[in-house]
Amino acid sequence: MLVLFVLGQRLEPVVGKIKFILIYLLGGLGGNIFSFIMEMKSADYAVSAGASGAVFAVMGAMLYVVIRNHGRIQDISVRQMMIMAGFSLYFGFTSTGVDNAAHVGGMVCGFILAAVLYHPGNFSGRTMWKDVSPSDSISA
Repeated sequence: MLVLFVLGQRLEPVVGKIKFILIYLLGGLGGNIFSFIMEMKSADYAVSAGASGAVFAVMGAMLYVVIRNHGRIQDISVRQMMIMAGFSLYFGFTSTGVDNAAHVGGMVCGFILAAVLYHPGNFSGRTMWKDVSPSDSISA
């Protein structure tokens, strides 16, 4: 949960509250779906519970945002993110009773969701439509 606190505190102001919630919830769901698919393939059924897939989704999203911002955002660099992700995955794979498929699936889903949702720069949907006045519309 400390990872969620540290990364969430930096990611949420950059992507926005709604997009952060979407990354967290959909990334966690994606991680659990990936875990379910992997269990069905291996026929090694186990009960897994927790939000670690969602935490790894935030980590994957932060990795994308850092890469997209030319290797740094606030005080986090790509190298630091890669080390954090590597150690987090390593400790999961070396521990027993950990749903590593949810971790990997969550991280990949978070990265993909950030690629879809995060668009840095001055462009936003609000400003695009705010500048259009009724006199500028095309009449038939």
